[in-house]
Amino acid sequence: MKKHILIITIGILLGFLVGYYMLVSEQNANVNSLVLLGSSILGVLVAYLNYLISIFLDKVMPWKIYEGSRLFAGVISHFILSLCIVLLGFYIYSSINSEVSFFTTYKLTSIKLGILLFLISIVFQVVYFVLYSYYSYSILQIETVKLERNQVEHQLNALKSQISPHFLFNGLNTASSLIHKDENKASLFIRKLAQMYANVLKSYSNKLTTLNKELELVESYNFLISNRFGNKYSCEILIDDEILNTKIPPLALEMLVENAVKHNVLSEESPLRVKITNDDQFIYVENNITSTPKKVASLQIGLKNINTRYVLLTGKGVVITNGNRFLVKLPIIR
Repeated sequence: MKKHILIITIGILLGFLVGYYMLVSEQNANVNSLVLLGSSILGVLVAYLNYLISIFLDKVMPWKIYEGSRLFAGVISHFILSLCIVLLGFYIYSSINSEVSFFTTYKLTSIKLGILLFLISIVFQVVYFVLYSYYSYSILQIETVKLERNQVEHQLNALKSQISPHFLFNGLNTASSLIHKDENKASLFIRKLAQMYANVLKSYSNKLTTLNKELELVESYNFLISNRFGNKYSCEILIDDEILNTKIPPLALEMLVENAVKHNVLSEESPLRVKITNDDQFIYVENNITSTPKKVASLQIGLKNINTRYVLLTGKGVVITNGNRFLVKLPIIR
């Protein structure tokens, strides 16, 4: 709709100006409104025919392949068509008006008109080429963004598909080790594990979750681990209320706490202490380093999975410091 309004507006404007130039400026005579109305209608006709020619040439001679030839063909075809229609219109006018002879009255004016229409054709083609190039570039950019987004979606889906078996694998390992020590705790652990796994299945399909919901999952996990290890394990959460509604990839915190438990030996002499804090830019998950278990079954997911998801979602990776204490800094997503 906007396109047709633009074509009509340009046609009326150019037709009116050309009509005024032909009939008034050169002859110093007053022209009635019907003549200018006819010129405007003629201008709309020329504008639409040129538009249709442009569409035809775009199909026959695409800009991408015939850039120079397309520009030349557009200028010549628009010029010839416009000149023929305009001269035909004024010839008809002079035929109706017996006082005006087309070949004598408009001879010099027609030459000037031809030059004017040729210049207008050149300007039109240059502007059309610029707009066409911009449109093509915009379409290319949109398609590129869509392709990149689809790639990111596929990568995220692949990463998220790892999380569920990762959680279940580690949970079952913990339950297996606990069942030989305390059947009651093992039974409680399995029930809570089932509840947590249900929450995991609901949350891991999302790209992001709120920090508040993620901390609830960490609290549930802490309950399970505390039942297994007692005072050999503790997790202190000191998060500012102001960031509880910020976003975080699902299970990012839980997986970090889980990895801390998996990759350290927990004992009365060397208990594992996990601490979760924050500042304005990062969430900190740190733990002391005890000793490494001799045999740790692992799916090799953990930190790599979290870091890749952060990169895909925010363009920023996590920051890892491994010294006397193991520290992971997660960027806050607002």
